Parts: sequence; C-alpha cells; structure tokens
Amino acid sequence: MSQPIEYTRGEKAAIIALGVVGFFGINAVFAWAFLYDPQAMWDALRNPVSAVFIAEAFLVMGFLAYFLRRWGVARLGWGWFVVLSLLGSMAFAIPVVLLWPRREKTDPPARSE
Repeated sequence: MSQPIEYTRGEKAAIIALGVVGFFGINAVFAWAFLYDPQAMWDALRNPVSAVFIAEAFLVMGFLAYFLRRWGVARLGWGWFVVLSLLGSMAFAIPVVLLWPRREKTDPPARSE
C-alpha cells in the first residue's frame, strides 16, 4: 500500500483556490449562461470547434477519473470524480478528490469464542 500524499500548506491553499475558482467561477458562469440563454449551449454544440473542446473535456474527465485513483492520489472513487466534474467542473472535482479526508482503516474487532 502506498503512503498517503501529504500536501504543504501552500499546495493545499493552491488546490483549494482551484476548487473555489472551478465551482464559483467556471461553474457559476456556465450555470448563469445556461439559465440566461439556453440556446447558446445548443449553438456551441453545433459549432465544430467548441464541440471538439467539449468532447476533449469528456475524454480527459474519463482519463483522470480512472488514473487519479489508479495512481493513488485520489481519495474518492472514480465515480465521484465524474459526478463532481459534471456538477461543478474538473477544476472543482480535482481538488475535492485530492483533499477529501482519507478514512483510516481499522481492523475488525476480534471475535471471542
């Protein structure tokens, strides 16, 4: 089993800042634009350039969902990463899966016979 990754105070601050920007910046702008002008999303999907960027984001999300857990740096499962990415943004999901408190594994209680 690999050792848990410990982040410095500066690294934690940068990771938290990324999460805040991802949720309150990127995600909030997307949500506002979608509610204000939902047709703009459909226009973006019809635009081949933006459609390619959207497709790339989904590919990267799948890659990161698998490999962050495989590399042992994600503290949540891959499914949580996908859900958080879709609800917030990848800039929000990455800090959450990196900084989520790790549960200490406890040995099961000994059985008395």
